[in-house]
Amino acid sequence: NAHLRMLLDDIVNDSRWDMTYLGMQVMVEGLALAAFGFMHQFTNEPLLKKLLRYVMSDEARHVAFGVLSLKECYDEMTDAEMKDRQEFAFEAAIRMRDRFMQQEVWERMGVNVREVIPLVLADPTRAVFQSMLFSKIVPNCKKLGLLDRNDKWLRHRFEEMGVIQFEDWADTGEEFTAFELTDEDKRQPVAGQ
Repeated sequence: NAHLRMLLDDIVNDSRWDMTYLGMQVMVEGLALAAFGFMHQFTNEPLLKKLLRYVMSDEARHVAFGVLSLKECYDEMTDAEMKDRQEFAFEAAIRMRDRFMQQEVWERMGVNVREVIPLVLADPTRAVFQSMLFSKIVPNCKKLGLLDRNDKWLRHRFEEMGVIQFEDWADTGEEFTAFELTDEDKRQPVAGQ
């Protein structure tokens, strides 16, 4: 996917350690955590549910590590430095949102992308799924102080994207242990065993 590839290139090529953490641990892995959580909620397959819990636990540790590592650093940054991080977070959010339009898939199938994108955008299921993907990113950006610095610049961008409603959801630092499998969960047989 071109949007994800460009984002990952920007993250990896930035020489500032905190931008790599913000990009990977908070934005990309936060989106992945939300996507796995969405799948976990809607599957009835016991083995898949168990596997998703393992994956979510691992992703949540990565996200929590990123947030914990960045919090103190961001508390000490100037407004100009924070504005750079806010813009980066917003650009990452836009690219992650746009990757779900799947233009490259439509092209490969021989479908006119300009004709299909309005249909994709009108699908209410896609809108809910896409919005939910930001349920881990927005509260973590809030915890890092990114939402309200610089006259609430990032808050306004997330309002425009329609994802600000997640700001008070649990940040990953508060909830990552909830994703871990308990000893009882691990002992539970999975259907077919």
